[in-house]
Amino acid sequence: MYYSCAIVDDEQHAIDVLHDYIEDNRFLKLSNTFNNPIDALKTISAGDKIDFLFLDIDMDGMKGTELSEHLRSKARFIIYASSHLENEVRKIDTSFECYLGKPISMKRFTGTIDKLIQLNNADKQLNNI
Repeated sequence: MYYSCAIVDDEQHAIDVLHDYIEDNRFLKLSNTFNNPIDALKTISAGDKIDFLFLDIDMDGMKGTELSEHLRSKARFIIYASSHLENEVRKIDTSFECYLGKPISMKRFTGTIDKLIQLNNADKQLNNI
């Protein structure tokens, strides 16, 4: 079993880093990357459900926090990947599951994904009781 991922970030090098980390994790599969939040909104809204949606905060056209409001029903977990401090992000959006500070380390990425997969599996076990 694998978990589907999508990345929305207006900086290509940030997409490249996350892409590499996703490719190195046997439980993850990258379904889409977007440099433009409007393109992401059009495509993801019409597409399949995504397990992990990685969003930058500051993007031209639409903030990641606004985009998350539109895509919340399409993503199992929303992970902000941003250079903002986590407490600043929490003031903007209290409903996101995780935060990865830029620059993102592989160790932090892996720990975050592992934690969310464990939460997902625990939820499934509780629903089967």
